Amino acid sequence: MTRITVVGGGISGLAAAYRLSADHRVTVLEAGDRLGGCLKATTLDGAVPVGIDAGAEASLNRRPETRSLAAELGLDPVFPSTQHSSQVLNRGSLHAIPKRTIMGVPAEAAEAESLIGSEAAARLAAERITPPIEDDDVSIGDFLSARLGGAIVDELVDPLLGGVYAGRCRDLSLAETVPALLPAAVEGTSVLDLVAQLLAARDAQTASAGNPEPVFMSFEGGINRLIPALHEAIVLGGGTVRLGAGVTGIDRDGERWIVRGEGDDIESDGLVLATPAHVTAGLLRSVAPESASRLGEIPYASTALVAALVDLGGVELKGSGFLVPATEGTFIKASTFVSNKWPWTADHIPAGSALVRMSIGRFGDGPEVWSRFSDEEIVERAFADWQTITSRPESQLLGSVVQRWNSALPQYLPGHAGRIAAIDAEIASLPGLELAGSAYGGVGIPACIARADAAVQRLNLPADDHRDTSE
Repeated sequence: MTRITVVGGGISGLAAAYRLSADHRVTVLEAGDRLGGCLKATTLDGAVPVGIDAGAEASLNRRPETRSLAAELGLDPVFPSTQHSSQVLNRGSLHAIPKRTIMGVPAEAAEAESLIGSEAAARLAAERITPPIEDDDVSIGDFLSARLGGAIVDELVDPLLGGVYAGRCRDLSLAETVPALLPAAVEGTSVLDLVAQLLAARDAQTASAGNPEPVFMSFEGGINRLIPALHEAIVLGGGTVRLGAGVTGIDRDGERWIVRGEGDDIESDGLVLATPAHVTAGLLRSVAPESASRLGEIPYASTALVAALVDLGGVELKGSGFLVPATEGTFIKASTFVSNKWPWTADHIPAGSALVRMSIGRFGDGPEVWSRFSDEEIVERAFADWQTITSRPESQLLGSVVQRWNSALPQYLPGHAGRIAAIDAEIASLPGLELAGSAYGGVGIPACIARADAAVQRLNLPADDHRDTSE
């Protein structure tokens, strides 16, 4: 049994520590006063008797990582209601999001015509084939705009991707965000034809499987329940978890790692850095300077979330929420109708009310957009938008809380995969050191767990085994 230190108590660090605690003496160091990173519960300052998510609210169910981990931890999944669907704001009105698309890109222009208009639909249908890209990646927004026109990008693709990355699709990597569409860019072939093939394959898979598998999953109490469950499992496995344990640097001493903090230094045989890229960059500066430089260049988006209990004024709220394109010029960029989307929450709120989440902030926002405002101003502006968009001027707030997520979401710019490959190659030359987190192989919970699992597998290998850094 060896000693392993995990720096960072978010989902990535805790997943790694949980796996490692079966065979090693594990210590988790978290600089903050709580665990979980972007997974966090709120009761709206006591306005509701149960916790709901104030950060990430779901995990992809079609990937196995979260499902498998939840089963090990004894957590039973719940799925979103199939009775409600999402909408998108367009020219001040809410419209149904087209169902037969790949991240907003339809195979048939008619699928999106009611949303983007006949002229834009005609431009989409007349796809302009561009030459194969010279590099192995490209901006998804720029590529799709050149092929299909700007309307489908600005009015559907951008808000859909913005809901995941809090970024703008003209900044984001095609290879990392929607890799299924990359062959059309690399080969110079039709996007619309490729989408048609992908949709046909999806239809065939659904037909063979019977009832379609839910896209997302969570738990009663929220996806944040992963965090206390992991914490408990780590401690039961003999691990140690420390809060308020900031790390100021790391050093290599022979075959061991020295983790330096505000208290005593910790000697470890293995080390997992599961911190945001800019934090990891600072820790790596003396031992892996090139990786530190590359990590320091990964930008992050800051966002805020208003979670609220709303008196609906006697009028039923329909749907599971809405997205807002940046072109609409509103303060909020999205809203989730939590008590419609997750039926278990409706059992804990007064009749005639709804739990809603309102999201604020995109990559590149200056302080004048939202971050300089007080929490009270953020709630006022967000709820005013919500009332207008949902046509509910009579609705009233019964309780609310603002959660600010500063530098929380890494932006996967074109060339991100190459950057991460170069980082992993340098780290591979430093035995016993692993990197985990949302900046590497995906921002979602399953991707974070997968990266953590891969790090654990490598740490469990004999020291002289060949290291494969592919994920």
